[in-house]
Amino acid sequence: MLSFKDIRFTYAAAPDGVLALDGVCLDIEPGRHVVVLGANGSGKSTLARLSNGLLLPLSGDVSVDGVSTAEESGLREIRSRVGMVFQRPDDQIVATTVEEDVAFGPENLGIPRAELRTRVDQALAAVGLLGLERREPHLLSGGQKQRLAIAGAIAMQPSYLVLDEPTSMLDACGREDVLAIIATLRAQGHGILHITHDLADMAGADTAVVLNRGRVLYAGTPSGLVSRAELLETCGLELPALSILGMRLQELGVPVLPTDMTVSGILEALWL
Repeated sequence: MLSFKDIRFTYAAAPDGVLALDGVCLDIEPGRHVVVLGANGSGKSTLARLSNGLLLPLSGDVSVDGVSTAEESGLREIRSRVGMVFQRPDDQIVATTVEEDVAFGPENLGIPRAELRTRVDQALAAVGLLGLERREPHLLSGGQKQRLAIAGAIAMQPSYLVLDEPTSMLDACGREDVLAIIATLRAQGHGILHITHDLADMAGADTAVVLNRGRVLYAGTPSGLVSRAELLETCGLELPALSILGMRLQELGVPVLPTDMTVSGILEALWL
């Protein structure tokens, strides 16, 4: 389990010691998809960087399968169990070809060459990039670059994957591709911590958590969050258009499921 227990954190440059995170508690279990939502400055990215020891809490404890990130001797193991994917894929692409980039992490762990080849092929297959092994990363589209970043993370075979705004720079097609990959990884047993400001990204998630000024204001089902209009307004979050349409249809008696306010879900409800 990736666990955050009563986490408090502040940056050195913060005025008067303002806390970026204030008493945050959160657990991500293998095979669970947790979406953390919030406006800019809510503490979302800070939470992501605390997950594998890139930052250490001022107080409280972050642990990965029982190992605290404060234990320096355990950081190598923690970082092999927690894969990180950041908002800008260009910031974590380091090699001159797609396959070399995916191989970079596990190769640095000393993985034998035969297993390394298997890991690279499996990771590229998982994100739909097979056939592009020799492609130069700068020739990829934005969505392909983000898929490459995810492939590099899962080639490390982590138990948990932390994604910080992975769809924010993508078009609609790229966004759908990345969300589909997240769903597949969850089904394969990875624990997913998905940081986003877009409520549309929480479709298919098990749990939604809303941060506002470093504090948890909501932790529950995505469908329960959709009905909290005042909370969403307070936190600077907007309902996605499909959710608004689904709620309006519900008011008219159309049996749209709160858990399936997607294009296919709404169309199915309309044809019943």
